[in-house]
Amino acid sequence: MKIYLIPIGDVEKDTLLKLCWVLREKFEAVFEVGEPLSLLEDAYRPRRGQYFTTPILEELKQNIPEEADKVLGVLDMDIFVPALNFIFGQADLGGKVALISLTRLREEFYGNSKNEKLFLERVLTEAAHELGHTFGLRHCDNQKCVMRFSNDIRDTDIKGADFCEQCREKLEIKLR
Repeated sequence: MKIYLIPIGDVEKDTLLKLCWVLREKFEAVFEVGEPLSLLEDAYRPRRGQYFTTPILEELKQNIPEEADKVLGVLDMDIFVPALNFIFGQADLGGKVALISLTRLREEFYGNSKNEKLFLERVLTEAAHELGHTFGLRHCDNQKCVMRFSNDIRDTDIKGADFCEQCREKLEIKLR
């Protein structure tokens, strides 16, 4: 299994490399940083001050590396879908492509001091969550499961990056 992390726009390479390192154990897969994509300016919605994820996901789908089993796009802009004020990420359920935003995972976004450790934990949590969706996992009711829906950053912090026993079993079946 080979999973690519694709930076979209300006994304710190160090963050991507750290993410590759921790995700490889969680998914028992090879992770690699792929060629960056430009941020689609026509996905920007000035009234909201955010980027609409649908065109970004479509762009990712059109740029999947040939040897990739899955692709996780990573961008550092605030993102949304029309039904919600914001999202941390989005994925094609059972598909090849997912996307996460780093913006709201930073403590500085909420007016707090920088906390690199907490930021990286949040990035891992949301990356694992969205990749879980690409393996067909749906939202989970277990408050401590990474597949639980995050309505805000507190939910992300509470659930953490681990799969509950049932979600782990489902994932292992998909990884075989």
